[in-house]
Amino acid sequence: MEDTPRSQTISTQSQEIAQQAARATTGKAGTSPLLVRESSLLQLRMLAEADPELVFNSVAHRIDVFLLRQSFRQLRKSDSSGVDEITAKRYKERLMDNLHDLHQRLRTGRYRALPVKRIWIDKEDGKERPIGILALEDKIVQKAAATLLEAVYDTQFYEFSHGFRRDHNQHQAIRELREQCRRLNIGWIVSADITGLFDNIDRSLLKSIIQKRVNDGAILRLIGKWLNAGVVEGGATTYPDKGTPQGGVISPMLSNIFLHHVLDDWFVNQVQPRLKGRSFIIRWDGSAAQAFRAVQAIAAPG
Repeated sequence: MEDTPRSQTISTQSQEIAQQAARATTGKAGTSPLLVRESSLLQLRMLAEADPELVFNSVAHRIDVFLLRQSFRQLRKSDSSGVDEITAKRYKERLMDNLHDLHQRLRTGRYRALPVKRIWIDKEDGKERPIGILALEDKIVQKAAATLLEAVYDTQFYEFSHGFRRDHNQHQAIRELREQCRRLNIGWIVSADITGLFDNIDRSLLKSIIQKRVNDGAILRLIGKWLNAGVVEGGATTYPDKGTPQGGVISPMLSNIFLHHVLDDWFVNQVQPRLKGRSFIIRWDGSAAQAFRAVQAIAAPG
């Protein structure tokens, strides 16, 4: 594999991990064996967990027809469509032909991200809020890319990070908050809503953060296409210079990567060592409006 410039040491480690993954594909009694392509994601995750400093230079090739089909199946199906006006029901009629064509366009660099269609829906307070609807193929490819990024990054995220992660939710975060406050005898709690995060992320900073861990030109180009695809509203197309795709399948993962570095790492490595009292932080997604909430708790010194 060419996942890092540090060839010999990592190559040996990769072989050992590949052997473990290969053994895992045989399955245990009463369980289904892993598919070969599933073991590829397992290898990716095991490599990431084994070496937090490992830089992945080649991961995009794992986006194959199998992963695209799996991504399509995992999407939330609805009757709405993006600017392509293609629904999931219509796409499914020739699913494998469509996915093979999409894969070829990805391989040859002919894949083009379409603008996000923005519509407005009513809120309970009588106001309106915007939502973005992506073209179906953009959703599929974003889901596939998010799956790869999750394999690389999820083992790196802190356990107190509960926002938009598999097997994490707001209820766990609130329960952890209550238990930690009792155990550490916390006296002060600071709660902050990170609203508008998806719309305001600094793209240059986001790209530099991702490159520290995933320096794969193909993945970075895909992310760049989605960030720069634009927004269509009322027949006019605009091109925001900040933020992640509104309604994008990839946006929660990109936001988690961003917040892991600028908030979670900052608190653990810069803030916490300077505090005299006991402290902790918990982060989770606050609502369907895609806001994050961070809670910092501090006990009095002593």
